[in-house]
Amino acid sequence: MDVRLRTTALLLAAAMLCACETPAQNAGSGTATTPTRQTASPPVSPSANATPAGGLVREGLVGLYGSNPFKVDVKALETNRDLTVLKMEITATGEGGSRSGDFGYDGLPTQSVSFGKFRLFDPVGRKVYFTLRENDAEGRAFGTRHGTATTENYPDDFQVGVRYPVEVYFPPLPAGVRQVSIVPDMALAPFTGVPVTGGAAPPVARQRDDTDTSAPGSTFQWPVVPPSGKIWSGVSDVNELVETPQKTTEQQGTQETIGLRTDVLFRFDKADLSDKAATVLDEVVEETRVRADPAKPPILIEGHTDSKGEPAYNQDLSMKRAEAVRRYLAGKLGDAYVYKATGKGESEPIADNTKKDGSDNPEGRARNRRVEISYQIKQDLPGTTTTTGRRAGRTSADKVRGSVHSPAPFRADAGPVVGSLSVKRFNNRLRVDVHPFYRDGAYLVAAFDVALESSETFIPVPGPFSGGSHAFSSGSDYGTFSLLDPATQARYLPLKMSTVFVENSVLSLDKGEVNRSYVYFPAPADSARSITLEAEGIGTVPDIPIS
Repeated sequence: MDVRLRTTALLLAAAMLCACETPAQNAGSGTATTPTRQTASPPVSPSANATPAGGLVREGLVGLYGSNPFKVDVKALETNRDLTVLKMEITATGEGGSRSGDFGYDGLPTQSVSFGKFRLFDPVGRKVYFTLRENDAEGRAFGTRHGTATTENYPDDFQVGVRYPVEVYFPPLPAGVRQVSIVPDMALAPFTGVPVTGGAAPPVARQRDDTDTSAPGSTFQWPVVPPSGKIWSGVSDVNELVETPQKTTEQQGTQETIGLRTDVLFRFDKADLSDKAATVLDEVVEETRVRADPAKPPILIEGHTDSKGEPAYNQDLSMKRAEAVRRYLAGKLGDAYVYKATGKGESEPIADNTKKDGSDNPEGRARNRRVEISYQIKQDLPGTTTTTGRRAGRTSADKVRGSVHSPAPFRADAGPVVGSLSVKRFNNRLRVDVHPFYRDGAYLVAAFDVALESSETFIPVPGPFSGGSHAFSSGSDYGTFSLLDPATQARYLPLKMSTVFVENSVLSLDKGEVNRSYVYFPAPADSARSITLEAEGIGTVPDIPIS
């Protein structure tokens, strides 16, 4: 494709994708703060968290534009009471010349000068940490900035073969966190098992080197801006959704919501519990007793209907059904808990009641007919950020949801290709090569490569795997992807941070280029040794090994 045409198309794509707020600022609990002191993380011996032999090195494409191969070498991740600092060395690779590097979110990619697309993920504590940023309209991340010598807001290119030391600052990590994953919002695989060491030195401002260099193997220092003034500090809980034929289980930070299909609990148009409801509700009682925190009331029971019938009638029916479930739970759990029942009628659907062509959507209506039971989850250990409750005891949920494992070790290689999908999109043909999946803390990392097989440049607008029919994950760049455990028929949707997801995206590609892709999902039961990837409207890859 002609370079000028490619650049024009990509600038249009960038303009379509650009938003007023960064994905991080949409992701969760960002706050504007002045520097404060928090509980210090205890020093961690480097020998206890040794970097794997060969280092923590990833290679892949960076930037919406694609065709920008880079190597990222993680040198250290250090924390103290004020902040966490990620130290890296970044090198443009490939043929000689220079590369633009879109490592940040500052407006259009050509205006990006910081490294805000790096994120830290604690897969045990279930938190995502974003770069510390200026609390203003630009929201630039503190740390290294690759502005030009004359215009700091315009990015300077990376010279191929030159080593660029980079520092990126994050909020302080809680005491006891020994390893985290780096989950870049770029076409790089995640860096799992990154050791955390204590005693980080205070940040030091650095000036840009006086003399530019393009000599391969040389080192060039860009300016480093330590955090100061009002600081945007973002830490987000992660939300997950697991579905079975009878119910859904959704976690949003410290809150868990169990959604029960009313077709299982009630006969048509009735509010009296059916004979088979007891089996389902007894499982909910068991799980609620183990996981719900009675010190953080109430247990909320909400009834919902589809849109058939009059709104007032549906409102009344939903309330009666919620009350029936409340009485059952109270009778089994007793007065140690506070209960509240309410009806929402047809006002809060989670699926479309009709299809795009206006015809009826029975599957969507069935999902909308539900009773939801919400509660605050017991904390695993006092004083920690872990909100899983999985260690509190075994419940029926453990048949479909895995326990919390140790953070995954760093994987230098993705492993063999275990299945593939072919995607035809406009004039492009993409191939998705799936690698073995692996557990990282409480989650499952889905690893795959997206390669362009056709000759015309691929422009990712809209994203090739975005959308999907499920409201929870439709905003994901891989919203059409879900995982299915054939043994339990449990379905797992991409892991979410409020409005964005723990994943990267597909960039623009030229023929033969490969996009290293990943998505985090809730982990299936510990007994699951393989799983199926279902790509809505595309195809299925069965028997993907899990390690």
